[in-house]
Amino acid sequence: MFRSIAPYGRVRTLQILASFLVFCILLSTLRLYRRQPPPPSIYDYTDGKTRGARQNETGITKPISDETSYLRYLVQEYGLTNEIPYFARRIRPQFNSGSRKSMTEISGSKFMTRDFQRVRADDEQLDLHAEKPIPISVTKSPMPGQIDASALLFGISTSYDRLTYGNLSLIHDWARWLTNGNGTSNGASLVLTLHRATSSEINHISSKLHEVGIDAVVLPADSSRDSTARYLDLVHLLARHKDELQDSGRKKKFLALVDDDVFFPSLGSLLSRLDKYDPRKNLYLGMPSERADWTVENNVTLTYGGGALFFTPAMIDSVSQLPCLNTSVQDPSPSPSPSPSPSPSHTRTGQWDEALYTCIITSHPSSGSGSRSTADPKLHILPSLYTPHDDVSGLRTGYESGVQPLTLHHYKHRHRFEAGKAHLAASACGESCFLQRVFFRDDGWVVVNGYSVAQYPDGVDVVSVSVFVSVAGGSARKSRVRVDEHLVFDEEDAPERRLDGRKVVSWAGTKRTWRLLDARMGSEGAVWQAYVKRKGSPVTYGDEEDRLPEDDTVHTQDGPSDVDSIIVLIWEP
Repeated sequence: MFRSIAPYGRVRTLQILASFLVFCILLSTLRLYRRQPPPPSIYDYTDGKTRGARQNETGITKPISDETSYLRYLVQEYGLTNEIPYFARRIRPQFNSGSRKSMTEISGSKFMTRDFQRVRADDEQLDLHAEKPIPISVTKSPMPGQIDASALLFGISTSYDRLTYGNLSLIHDWARWLTNGNGTSNGASLVLTLHRATSSEINHISSKLHEVGIDAVVLPADSSRDSTARYLDLVHLLARHKDELQDSGRKKKFLALVDDDVFFPSLGSLLSRLDKYDPRKNLYLGMPSERADWTVENNVTLTYGGGALFFTPAMIDSVSQLPCLNTSVQDPSPSPSPSPSPSPSHTRTGQWDEALYTCIITSHPSSGSGSRSTADPKLHILPSLYTPHDDVSGLRTGYESGVQPLTLHHYKHRHRFEAGKAHLAASACGESCFLQRVFFRDDGWVVVNGYSVAQYPDGVDVVSVSVFVSVAGGSARKSRVRVDEHLVFDEEDAPERRLDGRKVVSWAGTKRTWRLLDARMGSEGAVWQAYVKRKGSPVTYGDEEDRLPEDDTVHTQDGPSDVDSIIVLIWEP
């Protein structure tokens, strides 16, 4: 009566299961071959810092200006106040000045066409733009990439810690005068010895030097030697390396021993000065930078070279054979009994340049030592910012003096000055515009390129040295400075020639100073400089221009500020 349905039900169930299985396989296949979306980017959820553009009220995307980006970088990098008075000016060098002037004067154009903008760096609507370019006359001079320094061989002794301090800042400074500024050697060579350095540290420094384009040989220094003795050892190393280079066809005309913090901002001018000396003769030259590189003993003014001594190949060979130098190298310990020739390792100041000076003058026949050395004891001086005769005129010297220096010495220690950054200006307007002074007569501003920007709100003028000396009572100073008999000055550095055309800033009341904080290369070869005036009381950087005598009743220090302020100069190529 009833028919069984079991077989039919089982078949139906199997069909349903089979269909579901096929569906699952198809779905899995589709999902497997479906293109996966990319993982989320960090830029998808980074707040603000990576945005390169913004939308205005009309919805049109507007890029952030270079001036705005640079200010935000400065605030973050140097910890400046977020609210900050800001001014930016473009400068266009005009290469139409026959010779470098002590002061370039601008009339008919103000430095500041408007006052500072008080802005907030975190303002999303901030849109900064520099004032239109103002032309400034400069002398046509070589840029780093146009200088051939293949005639020079330098020797430096320092330590691994000093070179790695401040993100290798010393090495980057060296690159400004040992390379073309673009990662290639300018032909100059370097012998570097490192005190108490391991093999890995020597390899690391050697690698970093070659990365920036410096042609260098890095060697370990004798760990038992003090800094003076290590520089005396360098005399022998330079003499040997000079011969090795000559055998390979790389002849050197001048060999230099320099402190690790000596900077050569005017290498083209330095080479021109050196060309006046015959490299076949026994000559050596000292290059003191400023007053601190000189000393007075028994009313006689002298210098030992200011941490920068240049030797001809013949002279370095002669000096390396001097008995006093070789005695010092073999036995650094002091002699138990007096010696007719004082040991160069034990000098009044303990400096290596004094040690060499002492060794040379005491080993010459005229000194009565009986030595047959052919080394000339005369130290030829190529000064930079100061000569003893400047004191006769009552001049204040320094980085703001308008002089184009051949060397800067202890610039970090004495002045907290970043010479490598400041010297970037030379890549836009040539080496002669470095530390060039520009006076804007209409509104009383003075720019010292790469160093400072100063405002004189109570009045300022620029006068010749002769007027300054007369007003300051310098005419009463008739006596000439007694200079050590072993020093020789070139005619180019005679007092009359150094003072010819020299200008002095004459001012009363307050001087407001913005010091260089940062500099970098921008697009199309422009150099961007940032000058800062920090909040609070004015900072004295150690320069004599920043210090006022206690009895000064004419000048006053600038008052404190509640915020940092920034002046940006953009030197167009």
